[in-house]
Amino acid sequence: MMKTFKGIALLLVMVAVVSLVFAVGWQTPSSELAVSYAKEGSNSNSSKSHRVQTGDSVTSDVLTGNQAQHEDKVPAEMRAQLADIANAYTQNARYPDYAKPLNSNDWQFLHPQALVPRKAALANVPNFSATVILDRYIIDRSVEQAVQVQLSAESGFDNSVSVTGINVWLQQNAKRSPVMALAGSGQVFSGVLPVASLRAVPQGETAVMAQLIFSHGEKATVNAMVKLYEPEARLVRLGDTQVDGADLLIPVYFEVNKAGSYLVAANLFSADGTEPVSHLSAEMTLSPDNKSGLLKVHAATLRAKQAAGPYLLKDFDITRLPDSAGELTTYGSSKIISFAVRGFPLDSYSNEPYNDPAAQQKLEFLQKLATAK
Repeated sequence: MMKTFKGIALLLVMVAVVSLVFAVGWQTPSSELAVSYAKEGSNSNSSKSHRVQTGDSVTSDVLTGNQAQHEDKVPAEMRAQLADIANAYTQNARYPDYAKPLNSNDWQFLHPQALVPRKAALANVPNFSATVILDRYIIDRSVEQAVQVQLSAESGFDNSVSVTGINVWLQQNAKRSPVMALAGSGQVFSGVLPVASLRAVPQGETAVMAQLIFSHGEKATVNAMVKLYEPEARLVRLGDTQVDGADLLIPVYFEVNKAGSYLVAANLFSADGTEPVSHLSAEMTLSPDNKSGLLKVHAATLRAKQAAGPYLLKDFDITRLPDSAGELTTYGSSKIISFAVRGFPLDSYSNEPYNDPAAQQKLEFLQKLATAK
């Protein structure tokens, strides 16, 4: 029994140590990690979103191995798992956080600020469900927003009953926008929420309400939660790209309403927008007097993807970080959906591989755990 408890304790220690290593060094959207848009709270104290500085040092006792005092008892199966983690980390560390290779299965990067649809069953209409669908969870109030309701009849539903209409509106506490009818029939109804409706309620968490009207007189309401904002900064154009050593530099220019520190992320694709190349990110200090910043792509990423360009830059995700505790996280947007980006032959870049000493230190620690007896 005591041996079992020791084994469980060792496993918990190993999980905690590996989690710490990855918390400061695993693939992130930028030089800092900003996560969980859809789960954040009303202010920075209660928010699930957080930042972890990837350049921070792990405490010295971790890096020197003092916490690996039980390494002579590491089970073989755990060593094998740690070896797999170390190998994955090795591949990840070949590329900088500001320009990770982007693949077609990187859903979280390909769909920034996404709203995950939720199918809702109707209590008063058995065997029937509805889903409210929008492009994003975080919505710019200055741009009209497409909305769709998809219907699903399950086995046992009375097929003589149909949905004859769907009305939608925005509601935030006692405030609500004007009701708008969606167009459609059968299983799909759709429409566009105009800017006037989006601005009829305050910024922040808001319900998109959809009322279904059935042919037999029943009505049912479903909803989806979104977060409305007015952009604090807006991307307006790109500058001329250039090669700087091992990096492709992409100047970006903004209209800035509120000064602050912004996390700017975007995805680089092939010129036709079909092949993902890299997820780019940078933290920029922007103000009405300082309206520009740089996105960079490292040659290691471009060579791994065999992508010399030209490219297409899109899927912008712009977040203004709170200046102090209690301040709300706010957002920016792009005036244009995508921008063309000039490329250069891959031999135009210098040949040194990307190297991050801090990441190498963490890798050596993982490898030590993986080879412990």
